[in-house]
Amino acid sequence: MEEVGRSYEGREIWLAEITNTATGPADLKPAFWVDGNTHAGEVTGSMAALYLIHRLLTGYSSDPGMRRLLDAQAFYVLPRLSPDGAERYLKTPHTLRATLRPWPEPEEEPGLHPEDVDGDGEILHMRVEDEHGEWKVSETDPRLMVRRRPDETGGTYYRLYREGTFRDYDGFERRIARPLHGLDMNRQYPYRWQGEHEQPGAGPYPLSEPESRAHVEALLRRRNVFGIHTYHTFCGAILRPYSDRDDLEMPDHDLAVYRALGDRGTELTGYPNLSVYHGFRYDPRKTISGAFDDWAYDAYGVFAFTIELWSVARAAGVKVEDFIGFFRDPPEEALLRILAWNDRELDGEGFERWRPFDHPQLGRVEIGGWRTKFTFQNPPPHLLEAECERAFRFALAHARTAPLLDGRLSAKTLPGGLRRLELIVENTGYLPTSVTRVAEERKLAKPPEARLELPEGAELVSGERVVELGHLAGRSALEGSSWKSPAFFDGLPSAYARRVVWVVRGEGPVEVEVKSERAGTLRLRA
Repeated sequence: MEEVGRSYEGREIWLAEITNTATGPADLKPAFWVDGNTHAGEVTGSMAALYLIHRLLTGYSSDPGMRRLLDAQAFYVLPRLSPDGAERYLKTPHTLRATLRPWPEPEEEPGLHPEDVDGDGEILHMRVEDEHGEWKVSETDPRLMVRRRPDETGGTYYRLYREGTFRDYDGFERRIARPLHGLDMNRQYPYRWQGEHEQPGAGPYPLSEPESRAHVEALLRRRNVFGIHTYHTFCGAILRPYSDRDDLEMPDHDLAVYRALGDRGTELTGYPNLSVYHGFRYDPRKTISGAFDDWAYDAYGVFAFTIELWSVARAAGVKVEDFIGFFRDPPEEALLRILAWNDRELDGEGFERWRPFDHPQLGRVEIGGWRTKFTFQNPPPHLLEAECERAFRFALAHARTAPLLDGRLSAKTLPGGLRRLELIVENTGYLPTSVTRVAEERKLAKPPEARLELPEGAELVSGERVVELGHLAGRSALEGSSWKSPAFFDGLPSAYARRVVWVVRGEGPVEVEVKSERAGTLRLRA
């Protein structure tokens, strides 16, 4: 365990390092990175990260596959990136996006602010009867509020508000104030970052927050990471870069591998996989920037996925294709099915029936609605483990795609006290030693190199003591090829292997160290 930073309020940000140290230190092995709880209320991410740690540690002694994984590789797991926000989310009725730093204004604005006005420990909704209101009670289920039709008149209608009170209320204007804690950690990263006037929540400058800075610095100190999963909620999807660019702008190999890994993730989790640009945009006229997975792919050079855990719609048997559109304006039929699921699975506890209350500013209102924290935003406790298991299966599958060095060193005796040394190095993993084409093109990952170590008194006759091997392809090279059918496939060049020959004079054992940032380290002796 290592403390990699402190939050805005001074809480520790912890990182777990998991490997079999008897087979070598973590930093000399390819490593897989998992983090969670970037957004304060998405606490399922923390649970899924802790579940991964638990399964790795308890499975090592009983699962040969997991034992091989931890003998040859390492895991870095950061369960909670927003400890301040999670603390507030779990211990108070409030919800928030990330950190407790006030942003973009230092104080609350005039207007409505969420508050538990009736003291029941929940912040729900208030409905206020108003003949000009936008909402009405569903004819199918009186708990459900539905939108009034454009041409509808003559009924009972309501205004809907978050439960709370109005600051500087003048008895007339009912302004909705921006949240005091409006910073979004997942707009903080230095990938095409945009300021507050272009993208709300991004903060004053990239990595301005101690949490996001600790996140990036911890990764940059660990150059052996080859894959990343970052856990969020709440729509049940596997998201990938780019957020702001068409897939056609990604190198062919990287796009093909992203799709192959995403398809495998879909098989294991049931979550659809999609690019943010093509399938997860909040506004079709705008794109997202400053997201962590974009930075991890484009600037750090690895395949990074954002795993959106849990979907209440999926649990209720509602098929969703447009995730953003669904949660912005869900059909009445879908909400009725979710209510039925609530009655069946939660004994109705996920929804608070409307009840009258004398509001100190608005007078007679009714308070009720969804208890969203553990229905919509996170799974109910009895369904939590199943979500964590889905994430675990995909993490293990992605971890098994690591680039891995293997090799052999042989010696042949020559006349005149000479020896001919031959080194063969192979990448036996799925991914190349660079991991991504972006990393290779931008030199984000150093190519493997072989270093010859001679015994005292021996001398090198032919060859260089340090040889750069160049990046070694993995099986993923097939993903970027034009033809994959066995009937048409002509084969791939042997770019997955390299040979080095030295001639030395002298006796004694010779050692070679083969080192790759992201594929591990080999020590061979002849």
